[in-house]
Amino acid sequence: MLTSKLTNMKNILKNILVLLLLFTFNTLISCKKYVGGDTNINPNKASTPTLNTSLPVAIASTAENHFRIAYITSLFSEQLGAYATGPIIEDQNRDVRIDGGYLGIYQNSLTNIDVMIKLGIAQNAPYYVGIGKILMAVNLGLATDTWGDIPYSEALRAPDNLYPKYDSQQSIYTAIQSLLDDAILQLATTGGSIKPGTDDLIYGSNATTQISNWTKTAWVLKARYAMHLTKKDKNLAANNALSYLSKGFASIAEDCQLVYNSKNLNPWNRSVAVVLLGAVSTVAPTQRFIDLMTGTFYPGVIDPRLPIMMDNKGAATYTGMINGAATASNSNLTANTYYAKDVSPIFIVTYAEQKFLEAEAEFIKAGGTIASTGSSVNAYNAYLAGINASMDKLAAVKATYVANPLVAVTPAGLKFEHIMKEKQIAMFLQPETWVDVRRYDYDNTLFRGIALPQNQASIMGGQFIRRSLYPQAEVSTNPNAAAAQKTLTTKVWWDQ
Repeated sequence: MLTSKLTNMKNILKNILVLLLLFTFNTLISCKKYVGGDTNINPNKASTPTLNTSLPVAIASTAENHFRIAYITSLFSEQLGAYATGPIIEDQNRDVRIDGGYLGIYQNSLTNIDVMIKLGIAQNAPYYVGIGKILMAVNLGLATDTWGDIPYSEALRAPDNLYPKYDSQQSIYTAIQSLLDDAILQLATTGGSIKPGTDDLIYGSNATTQISNWTKTAWVLKARYAMHLTKKDKNLAANNALSYLSKGFASIAEDCQLVYNSKNLNPWNRSVAVVLLGAVSTVAPTQRFIDLMTGTFYPGVIDPRLPIMMDNKGAATYTGMINGAATASNSNLTANTYYAKDVSPIFIVTYAEQKFLEAEAEFIKAGGTIASTGSSVNAYNAYLAGINASMDKLAAVKATYVANPLVAVTPAGLKFEHIMKEKQIAMFLQPETWVDVRRYDYDNTLFRGIALPQNQASIMGGQFIRRSLYPQAEVSTNPNAAAAQKTLTTKVWWDQ
């Protein structure tokens, strides 16, 4: 029975990803050939959508959007650097728009999700409504954390409104929490007989825990977006997050992720590892990130995840990219690495992230600061749990690393730096890392080695990048986008 379900899931995913690949071919990765500026029209939407065709599209496109955003923003968190044949313009902060991500969120995800939610309401299918609202919250989060103010209240209303206004990020954050609250209520509803099956590409293979796991996903996401507001009120952010996290995941087995297969390739595989086989280099891990794991920045701490995360073809040392320099590297995201395998997952939210959110919140609750040493047992235990979750996810041999006294520092020796160092490794190639870097102002003690990119555009004035510009076609066609446009160095609302 399980084999049959998995086969059905693969067939659904194959059909959905064929459509997505055709769509993505023309719009992938900050492509300057952004077609059209109307964020209300979805060219892929079926004329007669159903719940079980809308859900896999919503899930697959949401995962794809995580890749599209991370492909560029990982340059800004300096986990990745660009080759000259890659997104070097973005790496040097010359023209950052992330068109493919914007287009994917609005024309491929939000429109399908909106249709699914309305169908779910009409057909008394609260489970679909709940999952849809979670996915809508995730996509809105990706969008607002990348561009700041975005269309929402007047979006998705074509043809009645082709030029939606841009809502403030503060109002978007209120909407995200409201969507997640309503999702939790919908998923707890006993009425309605329509429940997702194999069309749920994330949790559909386990009918027993499916709805429970989506509910836990919503709670962890609520904590994520609560912690984004540490600059507004760090104590309120921490307390809110901790109350939400108590209802979150129990282990990595409950991670919200989309797992790919050898026919439906993980996007890091098909867009980085596969093209690398054709001698086209796009992005690769940075020297800064490598130095976090080789003992350079942290002498005596050699990370066993390093050879799992990047491939140096057996060389004696690992060398990485320098942001903005387009230099050569011997360490790449090949098909031999965990994140760029054809069958690897794209993470939406994970148990490892949950535990690092908990560690940060507990550290703040105990009165800790960036400069302080020592915290509560709760903060320390969550920090260790985050490391263990990351290690287990990558099947790394962890015993020596976790027992290293420079890692197992005890509650009295715990620093905020320890938490953030481990979190950025565990959150490799995820958009959340750039959120953390900005929340803590590119602090070189928390993110060792982080620096302005070489050959940075003079318009940046020697400042770090804080947001993306809107796609040029959107600015050209929607006067509200032009009015909302800010510079690359203007902080988003939660960063102020």
